[in-house]
Amino acid sequence: MANSLFSLPFHEPVVVFCITLLVILIIPFVFSKFKLPGIIGLILAGMLLGNSGFNILESEGSIELLGNVGLMYLMFLAGLELDMNTFVQNRNKNLVFGFLTFAIPFITGFWVCRQFLNYDLLPSLLISSMFSTQTLIAYPIVSRLRLTKTEPVGIAIGGTIITDTIVLLLLILIIALHNGESSTNYWLFLTGSIAVYMYFILFIFPRITRWFFKNTSTDIIAQYVFVLSMVFLAGTLAKFINLEPIIGAFLAGIVLNRQIPHSSTLMSRVEFIGNAIFIPIFLVYVGMLIDLKAFISGWESLKLSLILIFFAISSKWLAAYLTQKIFLYKTIERQLIFGLSTAHAAATIAIILIGYKMGIVDINVLNASVVVIFASCIVSAFVTERTAKKIVLKETPHQYEQEKVEKIIIPVSNTTNILPLIEFANFSKIQNKKSPIYILNVVKDENEISTKLAKNIENISVSTEIPAEFIARMDINISSGIVRASKEIMASKIIMGWNGNYSTREWIFGTILEGVLRDSRQPIYVVSIKKPIHNINNIQIIVPPLAEFESNFRGWLTSMHNFAKQISAKIVFNVLRDYQESFSNALIANNLKFKYQTEVYNDWYSSFDTLSQKSENSLIVAISARKGSISHTSRIEIIPRLVSKKLKDKDFIIIYPAQPETTSIDTRAFLSGTGQVNIEEQGQIV
Repeated sequence: MANSLFSLPFHEPVVVFCITLLVILIIPFVFSKFKLPGIIGLILAGMLLGNSGFNILESEGSIELLGNVGLMYLMFLAGLELDMNTFVQNRNKNLVFGFLTFAIPFITGFWVCRQFLNYDLLPSLLISSMFSTQTLIAYPIVSRLRLTKTEPVGIAIGGTIITDTIVLLLLILIIALHNGESSTNYWLFLTGSIAVYMYFILFIFPRITRWFFKNTSTDIIAQYVFVLSMVFLAGTLAKFINLEPIIGAFLAGIVLNRQIPHSSTLMSRVEFIGNAIFIPIFLVYVGMLIDLKAFISGWESLKLSLILIFFAISSKWLAAYLTQKIFLYKTIERQLIFGLSTAHAAATIAIILIGYKMGIVDINVLNASVVVIFASCIVSAFVTERTAKKIVLKETPHQYEQEKVEKIIIPVSNTTNILPLIEFANFSKIQNKKSPIYILNVVKDENEISTKLAKNIENISVSTEIPAEFIARMDINISSGIVRASKEIMASKIIMGWNGNYSTREWIFGTILEGVLRDSRQPIYVVSIKKPIHNINNIQIIVPPLAEFESNFRGWLTSMHNFAKQISAKIVFNVLRDYQESFSNALIANNLKFKYQTEVYNDWYSSFDTLSQKSENSLIVAISARKGSISHTSRIEIIPRLVSKKLKDKDFIIIYPAQPETTSIDTRAFLSGTGQVNIEEQGQIV
């Protein structure tokens, strides 16, 4: 028994599930640190675990069952997350782009397969269908840059709805032809069955759903189980009439789209469970089916990958180009449509996997399809982010509103260096505002709440005459406790201390700061002031390119001006030469009248070396940015490491401006349909 338990490949369900969960946990962590998509990491992990790799797990049994569930869940989310309201608003233009983004890639793919690759009819139809599919994985980028209401984004969403629906309908034809069904009676029976099935799904499903939700308004668990039951009921009924279950799952998603509010708890749970368990297991399962040896030993898979990548991406570009000419769009709008529509992911991997299992395409096509997914997703993300930032930059720097309400929260665990944090908070806030500074202590248990810490804070408040209020919150995770407390008191600013250390463990698992940045909207000031604040006479502010286009530009400028005024220090802005004029114009637009100096650099990185040589009485302030924001770049992300390496012994502050919008997208959302996310509109924080 023991020998069979530890013999390869593993068959014991507990062992198989344990290994799979560890892969799902670790691989996305590792790949995210190297800026690689988690989806590719899971597929590669599956390749190594499968028969063609180290033969650790069998692709049959438990993994196969969960993988098929994941495939259904994936197609359900693809339908559930489509924005039907946006589709209706631009119906005619959506229909035109939807037709072009289906027809051009399909015709191109069919020609390549028949004339260039010499494939038979059915493989040609299936691969051509893959060319036509698209997944809006880059939607979160335009969401963060506040471009979701623009017409090109709406058309890209509409095109996705149309082309993916046509592809799934075409899949019915391909499967029927593969099964040798060509008689008139069969097609009449199939057409009638589909008509009855569609009526049941589109008209009966919504009524059942509304009735159930109305009578189970407080039972979230029952609602989730009901939704899952409807998905697999739709798949089961599809199977009865010889359709693929994924078609039923996709239709169920479209039907339930209007029944489940996108900002509801139920929607969050549906997405969370899918992205946490089912879809990752599906991706591992796909990897296990791929023949790793075919990549290593043969040229065929690689050659096919290059051919498919070129024509898949170029045909999507041509569809966007013709759309631009028909509707007289600008070049930059065409680039945005192309960027959003060029990624192949959810529907692509679904139809190719079905074709492989049915024997329509071989292992080389499956291998090549994975490479197409990887390449197209990279192109989509790169083009979309670059184009979206260009669109934003065409606007002039805005005049931003002044802060109206200011509540500052300072998370602490002990009294070491707490006085500089309180003093900085008091000096940097808007004058004549008497609201207290909230000192937060996050603990795991109420017994850990420090009465000594509360007493010390009270003494500091009395001695400095700075109003401060001690609050405590219990949470298993410090960063989530900080975020929750800041929401409860409606904090407008978070000030955190940091000793300047940046360990390997923090690089792998992330810091408390990274957790707060991911889940909060408020501006965050990371402060390390070791000497008395009044000794500071010089504030050197490192301004990255495009910082003046951020919505919180005036916020941090005002804070630093207030701070400098209180301690009688001068402000020096360190700006790159190419962005000096834009930065100066932004200061004028915001009517900020205070004395300052400007030092110009040719290289942003070298400014840290220069400032590290400044006098002991200098405070160095680095303006950073959050992922997806206008001024964010890969170089911005290394600021904590630069500070730890070059400025650890200096007094420094790292400022992360406010993010006026947050999204519900999970950092591990792999292939959830369009990649659509929900925007929380709770008023702008400045």
